[in-house]
Amino acid sequence: MKKFALALSLLLLPLGVSGCDGGGMLVAPRDLKPGGAFVAYVQDKNCDGCGQLSRGDLIQSIDGEAIATSADIRGFDLTDGKPHKLSVFDAGDKAVKTIEITATPNDSVPPLESVPPFWAVGAEELNRAPDWARRRLFGHASPQLLLVNVDGGFVSGRDLYGKKRLIVFFDWAANSEQQNAALVMQVLQKAQADLNKSGVDVLFAQIQHSSERARAPMNDTDLRKFFTDNQVGASEGGPKPALPMYRMPNKTEDNSTRVLGLEGAFTYLEAIGETPNIFLMDEAGVIRWHSAGIVPDPSSEIPNDTVYTINSAVMFALQKL
Repeated sequence: MKKFALALSLLLLPLGVSGCDGGGMLVAPRDLKPGGAFVAYVQDKNCDGCGQLSRGDLIQSIDGEAIATSADIRGFDLTDGKPHKLSVFDAGDKAVKTIEITATPNDSVPPLESVPPFWAVGAEELNRAPDWARRRLFGHASPQLLLVNVDGGFVSGRDLYGKKRLIVFFDWAANSEQQNAALVMQVLQKAQADLNKSGVDVLFAQIQHSSERARAPMNDTDLRKFFTDNQVGASEGGPKPALPMYRMPNKTEDNSTRVLGLEGAFTYLEAIGETPNIFLMDEAGVIRWHSAGIVPDPSSEIPNDTVYTINSAVMFALQKL
């Protein structure tokens, strides 16, 4: 495994560890064993027959052609107003059924111009994630979200569709959270060029998590100071470019019409775990990695748990996303 910041773990004091016990693993390897494409969410507006599909179903074929990846599904124009036959492994009945859908363009998810009747991802593609990176948002299409860029502008959950992403939500209520966030940021600074070259965009966001030590969310000044105080130093090859940094909207900026996603009213914030939350999203908008907290390296090759956690996510993004 390539290590983007192993040396950092030798320079910092040991960090506080919050257990990442895999709680909330709702899509287990056995659920994906039949293969095909996992249905993450169904957009049944303007689609006759889509009501027969449910989250967790596995599409085996479309019009007689076998389906194995999300790209296979994107190869079909399913909103052409013509009937299409789908062979589907029903997750509830544990049996294969045949359904027919007829869909027309769906305008219910602006600003996206072409919305499929369902969001899906190849079962094998989804099954690449380790068990500890299958928290509650794993296998979902990008839920509702609103973030503010430190340099100006807003990002919603729908804006994340269309490109591969590595997203980190961190907090600063406790010293251990700040230390973890700083180390994650440094690792990502070192990895950012490789990620961008591979078509993966990075998003680093301060999000207020549920905590007994709740602290007001960062403002732009706080975020910039956090970067200045914790960026990769000269001894580690710095300075390095800053990450694209985001924060929660303040009361003036918060607007319900901007809080958008691909799955109805479902939100990121109602389903995140302990900080840091790491998400890897494919270009189809499906979350293929959601880890929360930090985990130790089972091989002990990387002695710092935070380094191991974010390094694992980076390598997954480079090799398996």
